[in-house]
Amino acid sequence: MKIEKVLTLLIVVVLIAAAVVAVVKLTGSRPAQVESPPVSEAPGDGSARLLVIGIQGLERTMVDRLSETGRLPNIAGLVSRGASGIYPTFGRNKDIAITWTSLVTGMLPENQGIGGTMISRRGDVIDSPLTPKHRTVGTIWTYLGERGERSGVVGWPATWPVEEIEGIMIGPLSTYTLERKHGGNPADGMSPVSEHERLDHLILDPEQFERRDLSRFVDVNTRLGLESLMGQNRVALAKAYAGDRSAVDVAKAMVGEASVDNLFVNLPGVDLASQRFWHYMDTEAIEKVEVGEDERRLLEGEIEALGGTVDLYYEFVDGLVGELLELAGDGATVALLSDHGYSGIMFDAMNMPKVGANMHSEEAMWVLAGPRVRAGALLDGALIDVAPTIMAAAGIEPSMELNGRVHEDALQR
Repeated sequence: MKIEKVLTLLIVVVLIAAAVVAVVKLTGSRPAQVESPPVSEAPGDGSARLLVIGIQGLERTMVDRLSETGRLPNIAGLVSRGASGIYPTFGRNKDIAITWTSLVTGMLPENQGIGGTMISRRGDVIDSPLTPKHRTVGTIWTYLGERGERSGVVGWPATWPVEEIEGIMIGPLSTYTLERKHGGNPADGMSPVSEHERLDHLILDPEQFERRDLSRFVDVNTRLGLESLMGQNRVALAKAYAGDRSAVDVAKAMVGEASVDNLFVNLPGVDLASQRFWHYMDTEAIEKVEVGEDERRLLEGEIEALGGTVDLYYEFVDGLVGELLELAGDGATVALLSDHGYSGIMFDAMNMPKVGANMHSEEAMWVLAGPRVRAGALLDGALIDVAPTIMAAAGIEPSMELNGRVHEDALQR
């Protein structure tokens, strides 16, 4: 979920610090470290022929820095054996549903329905709703379905309510868990609904995670330790963890038991973790907040405990990427995509910090690997080039002309 409102660090951090004061006074002790739930091992048979991994908010400079020290072995390995590059995004304030749709259609927003316009019943020109039924073009998974191949689509933006495809589709998991909690229609979140009994239990509810379950992302040996995960800090981290862990576990079940041929998995957690914890890593915004001595001391304690959270979350997601790569068969085409990166916290004319979408960079990274991809090739160009190039690498013929172009120089025929 993106934070679209302009927030101040006085709200984002100081209110949390006040809560920490209360807890510390009540408990008078520091919590012990508790192990995180174990990461499950992949049971898949390595049979997926196409694997597309979307990571929301993946920042290239973070990937480069952590890869240099060996902390992202799976992503770094994919980059080393494939082609990679940067493309301009549609802008900081473009809804992610539009961006992630163009990444699998190869079409400009105005030409794909989602992100375009339509005529209302009153004859007015209005923005088209961001739902699958308003998409007017095919996606990579629909082209695969036309040739009889089954796809598993997990958590992809702009897939709620889900559409019927050749294979299995589960909509964005934050919406899924919310609708499940409030008694929504299971058919809106999963197609075919007959898979509900088998897959529903794999989708974790963020509310089930307590602070001790998230200890892997916190320096518990600092003064505050897990007490730093108060309020929205815990909520954001729980949503990130539950969404990403669930998406990968469902994908593994799809390959291992449902025999899908191709996978499209979208992971939202890096974006959530970056928006919430970036200011503990890049402390310029916190340093500008005017607070009292006690509050300043608590902020310093939060920086000690949470300054490495974004790095640690990247490491966690790299492990998930490794689990997904185990599902790809020999000779599979693998793509890793992002919708934007992060440029850090910006300040407005009043010198107040702007967070949420204002922190987004206007470029995104992507990686493509497989037998038809030239290792070390540079992928530049436009966002709409991603889908055509993936399809060309995977031997997929779209049934319509696309706006994007194929990066022929990155492929070997």
